[in-house]
Formats: sequence, structure tokens, C-alpha cells
Amino acid sequence: MVPHGVDVELFRPSAVSPDPDTLLFFGAMNYYPNQDGLSYFVERIFPLILARRPHTKLRVVGPAPDHVKSLQSANIEVTGFVDAVEPYIDAAAAVIVPLRLGGGTRLKIVEAMSKAKAIISTHVGAEGIDVVNGESALLADDPQGFADAVESVLADAGLAQRLGAAARKLAEARYGWPALVAGLENFYTQLLSAPAKQER
Repeated sequence: MVPHGVDVELFRPSAVSPDPDTLLFFGAMNYYPNQDGLSYFVERIFPLILARRPHTKLRVVGPAPDHVKSLQSANIEVTGFVDAVEPYIDAAAAVIVPLRLGGGTRLKIVEAMSKAKAIISTHVGAEGIDVVNGESALLADDPQGFADAVESVLADAGLAQRLGAAARKLAEARYGWPALVAGLENFYTQLLSAPAKQER
């Protein structure tokens, strides 16, 4: 199986410093698993973070129905549809993926990895992606654990940089177009060189 990939040249790390204490959740907010994950974060996790870091801001980027737009507050910005997500990834101190359900490849994680961003996700949110907890992402499934992971990244720029660097390296090696094309070519070479089965 060839995984979904990312243009690692387009999604390159930025030299621009991120906005302090700014979290990003991006994707189609009219997709129910994203809505559920956002609600879970806003209701169960974000208050725990704000109790310790009251200036933390959550930026929600992507097509959003009215009930998601209504979450807008002093600490939550809902942009709706944007022409390009890359500047928002660049501006984030960390990317969150608090998903509890859904299937398919998490392209948001692969894109954030390519941008060398620190990622905090649930295990479901990172399903299908070869991240290692504590090395290329932080994974947590309960509200307190997720909040603690977010707080550790926001409080420690060195940790955020180490996670981001490892994530970028993984994106280049596993999910960049050149790596995926090489894997696909190898698969077809093996397929073509396999001995043909004789008809009975």
C-alpha cells in the first residue's frame, strides 16, 4: 500500500517565528469527525490549558458551519475557508489533532509534519501515520493528558523544535513525493520480475 503523500517542497518549514501560545486545528469543519474532535477539545481540554496559560489562542481553519463559527471568542478564532493553509501552519506554535473517530489518512498531520510543527494528537487522530509518541509527535487520549502535552510544548520551545525536526525528517523519508514514487517504482519492479503463474 502506498500512503498519501505531501509536497515537501511546498510544505517547507518557515523561518518566521510562530505566534506564541497559538494552537492550530485545521481541516474541513463540516466533516463530522472534525466537528466532534473540535467540540471535545473546546469543552474538555481547552479549559485545562487556559487555567494554566490564559493567553493561549486556538485558531480553527477550514470550511465551517455556523455552529462552529459561533465558537469564536477572545481565545478562539474561526477563519472559515482560506485560500492557503500554509501561512496558518507557519504561525502556529503547535498543531492539535484531537480526533476521536473517523477513517482515512490524516493529511493534516502529514502536512504539519512537513512544516516541522510540533503535533499533539490522539491515537485515533494519528492513525495510519508512522509517528512515534515522544519523538515525532505527542499522543494522548484523555483530556488531562492531552492538555499536559500541549502545555509542555508551549512551555518548552526546545521540545517543540525537536518534535518538529523529527516530524519533518519522517515526512521527507516516508511521505514526500520522491519517497513515495521510489516505493511505487520498487513495487512495480518486483511485480514485473515475479515469475508468471502457468495456466492449468
